[in-house]
Amino acid sequence: MLAVSDAGSVGLVDRQFFTFGSPQEPFRLEGGGVLPEVTQCYETYGTLNASGTNAILIEHGITGSSHAAGKYRLDSPYAGYWELLIGPGKALDTDHYFVIAPNALGGCRGATGPQSINPLTNAPYADSFPTLTIRDMVRAQRPLIDALGVRRLHLVTGGSMGGMQALEWAVTYPELVDACCPVASSARNSAQAIAFNECMRRAIRLDPNWQGGRYYGGEPPRDGLALARMIGTITYLSDPIMQRMFGRKSAREESAAEHDLHIRFDVERYLHEEGEKLIRRFDANTYVVVSRAIDLHDLSRGYTSLEAAYQRIQAVMLLIGISSDILFYPHHIVEMDQALRRLGVDSTYWEMDSDYGHDAFLVEQDKLEQPLRELLARLPAPA
Repeated sequence: MLAVSDAGSVGLVDRQFFTFGSPQEPFRLEGGGVLPEVTQCYETYGTLNASGTNAILIEHGITGSSHAAGKYRLDSPYAGYWELLIGPGKALDTDHYFVIAPNALGGCRGATGPQSINPLTNAPYADSFPTLTIRDMVRAQRPLIDALGVRRLHLVTGGSMGGMQALEWAVTYPELVDACCPVASSARNSAQAIAFNECMRRAIRLDPNWQGGRYYGGEPPRDGLALARMIGTITYLSDPIMQRMFGRKSAREESAAEHDLHIRFDVERYLHEEGEKLIRRFDANTYVVVSRAIDLHDLSRGYTSLEAAYQRIQAVMLLIGISSDILFYPHHIVEMDQALRRLGVDSTYWEMDSDYGHDAFLVEQDKLEQPLRELLARLPAPA
């Protein structure tokens, strides 16, 4: 499944699939819905040790996939989203660790989601796909982890929605997780983040092609999804980086007349391009379902309090914030770190200094290398 093409880099990789459940034994979701069958899409890098204790689980963000490192073809320009962190000699060293990257439940890039065929109806789930939570995503990964022979997760990490999943792993399966590193994430989604997500879902639902989510076989709601992505892109950046990248520059020429009332600003061009890119690779129903799962994220659900959920954690925690993030403000993550330490959890907060906003965990992923190395160095070596 894995080849090394260059020193320090992951070479060719394959997507792999794992399916569990049946109509007789369906996967039951937190909200009461059921899935008769669940397919997990995933990639792996490195080799699992004989004791099954050297695994690292990587979780992705809202529109991510299982493709965390390597390439599907050597001539492909598209490397994995954490290419700089995963591979021989890198922070997540595949000479020592078995790295697993799944596509989250509800996704449209290999995992069971709204686009998938419901085996009970032989038609896409579409709007009948049940309400999903981040905890459901994590619970659906547990059978995959067991099937791979993993007995302990040496580290669970990820950014944004991936960080939410990492936190859920530490709370839901504390006995399995040695260390947990959520990046630009939180124990609960904030009111501001929920507001942004609702605007994005509204944009999709107002598209005439939405059809209540039953658009498969017809024209999908491309304009609504593109607009949702444009809104999201604004939240992923920060004012300093937008000023540096775009300012009031014209999309045609920097020397365009300053007061041309028909000017198209470069930032407008960029947002439209981001919207167009997403509609070529993502599904609108999936965006609605998964963004709602993010909003429903709350580590305290099912426990007497958030503190009671925190007290379940046995892992060494490294919480990473981004200085310019307007989706997951650093002070919210600092508050989580302080609460964990008050409860006796081994927790550390580290802040990435970046003008790239929330997107920094992807754009400047190299800055994560040292804190991840230091975290892994603190842990006893996998037995």
